[in-house]
Amino acid sequence: METGRPVPVGLTINQRNIYMYFLNHMKKYKNAPCFVPKISATRNRTKDYFRALDALEEKQLIVIDRSSPNYTGWIMKEPKRI
Repeated sequence: METGRPVPVGLTINQRNIYMYFLNHMKKYKNAPCFVPKISATRNRTKDYFRALDALEEKQLIVIDRSSPNYTGWIMKEPKRI
C-alpha cells in the first residue's frame, strides 16, 4: 500500500509493521488519534513489541503519548518537524 512516504531502511519486521500501521492510519484518518495497536502475544513477544516502539521513537519516526496506564490507550503521533 502506498503511503506517500518511503519506509526507512534498517527497521526490523516489528518496527516496519508498526510504522506502516501508523502511516496508513494517518493517511486514512488524518484527524483521528492513532492508538498503539493491540497485540496478542506471549510475554517474550510483548517485550520485543515495546522495544520496537522505543526504537521507532529513538529514530524520531513517531512520538508516543504514554499518558494512559494501559498501552492500548497510548497514542502515536508524528514528531515535531522544524
